[in-house]
Amino acid sequence: MQLRHVIFAGLAAIATQFDLPAMRYAAPADAATLSAEQLAVFQSKLEQAEASRELLGRRSVCLMEHLTAQQQISADREKALGQAKYLQIELERQVVQSESSVKGYEDLVRSESENVRARQATFEKARRERDEQAKRVRICSGVLFFLPGICQAGDAAVKAFGWMNDAERDYRTALPRLDNARSALEGVRNQLDNNRRQLAAAKQSHAENENAVKTLEEQITRLKAAISTINVKVQDFNTQVGNFTNALKEAREVNPDDAKIRQVNRLSAEIDGLTSDVPQFISSTEAGLPDDAKKQCGS
Repeated sequence: MQLRHVIFAGLAAIATQFDLPAMRYAAPADAATLSAEQLAVFQSKLEQAEASRELLGRRSVCLMEHLTAQQQISADREKALGQAKYLQIELERQVVQSESSVKGYEDLVRSESENVRARQATFEKARRERDEQAKRVRICSGVLFFLPGICQAGDAAVKAFGWMNDAERDYRTALPRLDNARSALEGVRNQLDNNRRQLAAAKQSHAENENAVKTLEEQITRLKAAISTINVKVQDFNTQVGNFTNALKEAREVNPDDAKIRQVNRLSAEIDGLTSDVPQFISSTEAGLPDDAKKQCGS
């Protein structure tokens, strides 16, 4: 046997015989330990962090539900916006058509008015002629009283032409046409006014729906941003809670070393800061959200 083998064998025998403390590990007498009170404090912080994480998770789910509702409302508004735009285009066409009809009937009323005035003038002239003819017959009868048949024959010859009757008939016929034209003009004017009122209402509806869609899209964008920010914060909690849970579990072991204690203290401070920041985080994250969303998800 070589000398070194002999030496190693001898040292092993001595160590076995006398159980030398230097040959085995012994924990230092002043090794760090966690008291029950410390463990209770850390456990309380862990539970508070888990509660904060649950709170943020519920808010994220609630805001997502509100987002879905807002998206449906926005889709309905988009549909209403399209219908209002179509109605506006149709009413603009009807207004143009009614304006054209009004102009046409105004021209017709003007033409019929001129025709009535002309027929009335002709009729009035014929009536004067008739009166003058009657006067001439009376004069003739007074002068030629001894030949009365001559005067009546002349009057009968003039009346046989029928110009007086024709003038009166034309005048009487022109009056109803003028009345009809005026009535039709009033009807198309009323239709034009009605179309213009409907067009104004359609334009207002279109503008309201357009503004509503714009507002809803802005709200949807802010909701998405808030949900994303909250979800990131939830992930931060997941990481911190997981790390703190593992560190606390390791720190429960008998005679943990100082490094583990320091890690628990560090993680405790971090998770405490994360938890205490939740109210301010919620306030800043949800600052631009609609009041109904904050009220609905804040309970």
